[in-house]
Amino acid sequence: MKWGIILLLAIPHVFMMLTLKTGYQGSMSILPVAATGWFFGIVLGALAGLIAILHYALTLSISNVPWSVILDNNFVIGAPVLILIGAISGWLKNIYEKQSLRDIELTKRLREADALSKINIALSEAERVGLSSILQLIVDSAKKIIPGAEQAVIHILDDEKKLLIPEAITGFQGTTSHVEIKMHLGEGVAGQVISSGNTINITDVNADPRFLKPTTPLWFHSLIVAPVTSGSQKLGTISVQSKLTNAFTQNDSNLLKALGNQAAIAIENAHLLENTQQALRETDALYRISQGLVSLNAEELLEDAVNLLQTNFGYYHVQVYAIDSKTGDFILQAGSSEIGKILKAQNYRLSAGLGIIGHTAETLTPFFTNNVDQVVFFIRNPALPETKSEMTVPVKIGNQLLGILDIQQAPPKIFTSRDLQLVSAMADQLAVAMQKADLYENLQKSLQQEQTVRSQLIQSERLALVGRLLASVSHELNNPLQAIQNALFLLREEINLSNQGRQDFDIILSETERMAALIERLRSAYRPIRSTDFQPVQLNSLIEDVYALISTHMRHKDIAFEFIPEANLLPASGISDQLRQVVLNLLLNAVEAMKPGGRLTVQTCNVIGQNEILLFVKDTGPGIDPEILPKIFDPFITSKHSGTGLGLTITHDILEQHQGRIEAENDPQGGAIFKVWLPIDESS
Repeated sequence: MKWGIILLLAIPHVFMMLTLKTGYQGSMSILPVAATGWFFGIVLGALAGLIAILHYALTLSISNVPWSVILDNNFVIGAPVLILIGAISGWLKNIYEKQSLRDIELTKRLREADALSKINIALSEAERVGLSSILQLIVDSAKKIIPGAEQAVIHILDDEKKLLIPEAITGFQGTTSHVEIKMHLGEGVAGQVISSGNTINITDVNADPRFLKPTTPLWFHSLIVAPVTSGSQKLGTISVQSKLTNAFTQNDSNLLKALGNQAAIAIENAHLLENTQQALRETDALYRISQGLVSLNAEELLEDAVNLLQTNFGYYHVQVYAIDSKTGDFILQAGSSEIGKILKAQNYRLSAGLGIIGHTAETLTPFFTNNVDQVVFFIRNPALPETKSEMTVPVKIGNQLLGILDIQQAPPKIFTSRDLQLVSAMADQLAVAMQKADLYENLQKSLQQEQTVRSQLIQSERLALVGRLLASVSHELNNPLQAIQNALFLLREEINLSNQGRQDFDIILSETERMAALIERLRSAYRPIRSTDFQPVQLNSLIEDVYALISTHMRHKDIAFEFIPEANLLPASGISDQLRQVVLNLLLNAVEAMKPGGRLTVQTCNVIGQNEILLFVKDTGPGIDPEILPKIFDPFITSKHSGTGLGLTITHDILEQHQGRIEAENDPQGGAIFKVWLPIDESS
């Protein structure tokens, strides 16, 4: 091309010289000489001028032009000028090329500075821009500012799997198969660079055995791979490719390494930001759990804890199990999101020793895996089909296991050692909270028991006081009543009365006899009992006797009676008359509480384990008023308009003297239920 231009410029000179001969001064030779100097430099430019002069002289000499004519003043002056023109042309070309190179270098530096400036700005706004955007900016800049670079990629090191994974790519249009290969440390060029920490420049990947070749054809030949490191910490690699062979220089390697440093800063900043945010979330979670320690509601605390872990840390599912003290099974106490609520509503449980939870309970040590399919004792919950990772941590105080904190994760997220530290800290907090809640619950139970005992003591004192009062009153009433009865008997024999008068007299005498019988019952009920008074009592027979007494009354009120006796009921230890009074009081109360059409059910059975006999009395009436139910056995407590409120008080006192007990409750389906326990006679 260059020689063609020179020859083209030389043709007019040769033509003019052959045609005009001595009339031609050789001015046209300036063009090819200057072109030669421009294309080939100072020496060849001067040489071209010399050749042109010699050619001019020899051509005229061959044409018989005298040398005196050839070597005239114009020749003497023009020859050096022509040589100088060729040299000057070459010198100007050198100056132009140097200036062009400086301009190109300056433009390149400006592009590099602009790219690095944009990257620095992005790094200063990392929290807003995000790591992925910064890494993409870096690979785009690498492709733009490195001459010949057509493709660029950043691989990030996965510390858990020890793999290099492509994170940002540019310039690939349907040819990313080799980029998507995940390389182990030491494999491929990128794997060797991250292991050694040195930049590698390959002029032709097809001829270099270090390059990990994909199954599809390659679209590039030259490759530079630089490490992305922060101090001694290996973070990944950055690489550029070109279709040309030997496309990159040492300067390109240095520039790529500088971009790798920028990528390292971006990754470190992202890690720092992530760690800071993670630390804040962990601190917030632990603070909120510690604040929850003031709550004495264990159920509420566990619900808050599982939802907090799932929300703050993006876990797939979080749940807490408690241990059934009787069976050893794991009972779900709290679960995150709607799935947790459904499982808890279903009373979800795991059998003792099963699954990863059972393993943790047996070993009392945390356990986690990022591939549950490789754990032989893993049991999948059908409600959690996406679980791939599972972490279980014992909730314990010392060696006392209180429960299990179970965390499950779904792909692509996995557990790290930091997750284990966080969940272990949470488990410790929960252990303190659960222990505190258990202590509070036990304290509440103790207080309730103390209040119950106190109430029973007060009730016993009241009954004793009533007993002493009734015994005293009945004794004081008995003497004048006996005198009245005797006087009435004598008067009935001595005076003459009309028929109507005699009927009225008999009514008065009958009522005094009833009053005397009532006083006798009161005296019998509250007369001190001696151990020799207790005899074996057949409760079934006693119930049948009482029913015989009240059967007429029940028929008049249209009350059905059902008796379900224990066939082999053991005899009770007691005083027959007093126990008959207990049964009579209970049955009469039940009959009076029901409307016509009601049903009275009485049942007896042995309670061998407690060495007792149980008497069960149930009616179909309106039940006991909830306001008076807690104090139903107190004196003068009644819901009947005509009642005295002493029947159940006397019944309670008789049973207490018999070492028995009585309870009252309302049947959810309607009516009242009374349960009486009496000790079995030991002599039977």
